[in-house]
Amino acid sequence: MYIALSIMLMAAMLVLFLCGYYVRMIKEKFGMNWLHAVPITVAILMVNIIWALLEMAKSARWQ
Repeated sequence: MYIALSIMLMAAMLVLFLCGYYVRMIKEKFGMNWLHAVPITVAILMVNIIWALLEMAKSARWQ
């Protein structure tokens, strides 16, 4: 289970990094507009998923 949690955590961190990248790309190409809402919303979801994975990893049941 440790390997599965680690893979999910790495995938969530990669998506979080890519959200920051896409916010920057949108800002450069289109300027400030409502398209920022999509990657920012996904980034907030990824932060919550990372937090949940870290809390699950602390539990003895998931180790």
